[in-house]
Amino acid sequence: MKIDKDKFINAGMNYIYELDQYPRSSVKSQVTKEFDELLELNDSAVLLSRLDYIGIGEASDYLNHLIETDEGSVIAGIRHLGGDKEKPFVFVWPSFKINSIRKIIHNISPYFEIFKPDHYCYWSRPDCNDSGEVVVQQRFIGRIAEMHKSDFFLLKPESYYEWYKSEYDQFHKDNPEYINRIQVNSKEVMDSSQKEGLLYLYTQGVDKLGLIAGENDTFLDEKSIYINELLIAHNYRGKGYANNLLSSFIALLDAEYLICDIDSDNIPSTKAALRSGQSVFSQEVFVSVS
Repeated sequence: MKIDKDKFINAGMNYIYELDQYPRSSVKSQVTKEFDELLELNDSAVLLSRLDYIGIGEASDYLNHLIETDEGSVIAGIRHLGGDKEKPFVFVWPSFKINSIRKIIHNISPYFEIFKPDHYCYWSRPDCNDSGEVVVQQRFIGRIAEMHKSDFFLLKPESYYEWYKSEYDQFHKDNPEYINRIQVNSKEVMDSSQKEGLLYLYTQGVDKLGLIAGENDTFLDEKSIYINELLIAHNYRGKGYANNLLSSFIALLDAEYLICDIDSDNIPSTKAALRSGQSVFSQEVFVSVS
């Protein structure tokens, strides 16, 4: 079967991403880019690398398959939560509006039986998400020129990672259920943000209150900043510091858009994002089949 690329891209624009207030040509360009990145996972080198890491089945088992379901075509592929070999799930990009993925799982599951996945996942724009299923993550966007800004002093640190890692160690000790879901960034990722001049500490005297980090990106054909970390130290949570940190970071940016992904259980960061002027444009829906 040949992939009807336009059908999947149109579904992305109409049912996956709520970006109606942005130029339609730019939205189409963005969705096309992300769909192409999905198809690139079928490159033979990527398949072999995933097989080598997971160690189950054959390289072809890691393909993102074009599958005909009772409601239309989907692209579906195996994933592993946080890279954990023991937590397989199936990612689905539909060519139609998903009302209940449970109605089509029987069409998809034969392709992935070898992995024994316990969840199925897809993204939906908020105004199309009437499934009642669990939302585990949300994507946010904001026009930087229109967002709330503050002028709290942020420091570009020389060293930070040991403290940053220790905060995550404490968080995972207190909340072991999030070890694979909310993960610490590698030093390489954080150092890259530092080199781009997009990593800051929020301090009060000698105390470290929080850290924020981002990376340069292109979104909707415009220069953008993607936030890859917003952390408030465990002793200072619940005091509004996330708002101060985010709004002061925004004031330092020279770009068109700010984008980020936030775990749905991370209420402080979600509130900070909404208060800053960002809005949710897509939600990751996880459906348990275990």
